[in-house]
Amino acid sequence: MPLPLDLDGQTPIAAGSQREIYRHPTDGGKLIKVLLDMPETAGRSCLAVWAERNIPHFADMWVRQEYREYLRMILRNRPPDLHAPITHMYGFVATSRGLGCVTDAVLDGDGLGETLYSKVQIGPLPQDDLALLNDTVARIYRYDIRAGDMTARNFVFGQRDLGGGPGPRECVLVDGFGDIHAIPYRSWGRRLNGIGLDDSFKRLGRRKGLVWQPHTRQFRNNT
Repeated sequence: MPLPLDLDGQTPIAAGSQREIYRHPTDGGKLIKVLLDMPETAGRSCLAVWAERNIPHFADMWVRQEYREYLRMILRNRPPDLHAPITHMYGFVATSRGLGCVTDAVLDGDGLGETLYSKVQIGPLPQDDLALLNDTVARIYRYDIRAGDMTARNFVFGQRDLGGGPGPRECVLVDGFGDIHAIPYRSWGRRLNGIGLDDSFKRLGRRKGLVWQPHTRQFRNNT
């Protein structure tokens, strides 16, 4: 068995209630999302904590759904024609911090790309970024991506290295894809998923000063 990747000397570049995110120690174009043990998580709802303790596999539901959605997309839309609007996923790896998931890093120079959340905090979204966001939105519909947690923090602007150096600047949904709803109606067909995506994008726009245009399924600035 290979030795686990040593992450003990690294500081997480981001952390949530379920995962810590690290730069890959040997591949600058990848990230490692380390799954946290339940005792390490904080700020969880009482219902979520109860479910993790009493329902088998509940704690890893997010990861399983993400991988299921990624596999569904990649098997239906084979490279090189696929231009994925979500991060590519490269399997699991043992680390000194626990089990990790290896994914794309969306970079801006030597650091991580900026999120939609941080961009709209300082004013209207620049037109070039708005065009990149709308291109990603269009590809989410084109590839029928099921996404249950499309928050502004999960859209990142930057470049990915997909094997040949940095690619073009783009907007990428880095987290929150997969049908995680108690009633998985988005998995019942493209039409129902489209209705769910419409609602998610409308709520995203309302929260972040963007206007969702339902007929074109595109955003515009609220100016």
